[in-house]
Amino acid sequence: MLQNLAVTFGSKEILTKLIAAHPDRHLILLGSSTGDAEGLQLLDVSGQPSFFTTHLDYRVKLHQGATDWRGFFSFSYFKFDPDTADVFDAKLNRLAANPLPAGMRALYVLTKTTDSGSYVLLTLWDDGQAFSLWRHSPAFAPLDIYATSANHYHAAGYQRLATKATH
Repeated sequence: MLQNLAVTFGSKEILTKLIAAHPDRHLILLGSSTGDAEGLQLLDVSGQPSFFTTHLDYRVKLHQGATDWRGFFSFSYFKFDPDTADVFDAKLNRLAANPLPAGMRALYVLTKTTDSGSYVLLTLWDDGQAFSLWRHSPAFAPLDIYATSANHYHAAGYQRLATKATH
């Protein structure tokens, strides 16, 4: 089971060079779902210590579902105090204890290794439409209360991009 992952951002040229330089790693190149050529992200899901200089290293607190890293990637970022984090964890544990929502392939709850109050809810979907349907459904209501500026909430959607060394 994956215990940690790391993230970095950059241009396609820089990120594809990183992929080529580290063929031993399971690196996934993601492009913004809006088609922005500059909004590229590289995930290292090898579970090995990060070689990225961004220090965006995360511990996997919870995982449910597939492990094949395909589909639409939704990243939701939050910053919580300890009490709010405990309640959020409990709600996500309940979500993961049941069958995942229609179209959700996987759910990952991540915390920053250097700041346990910084959370990422990473969900993988069959497609962006399945995510949008869930995001605007009553099933999302228990999490919607956290999607506020008070929790430093922001979100981004990505699609996997093909690379010569795609895993």
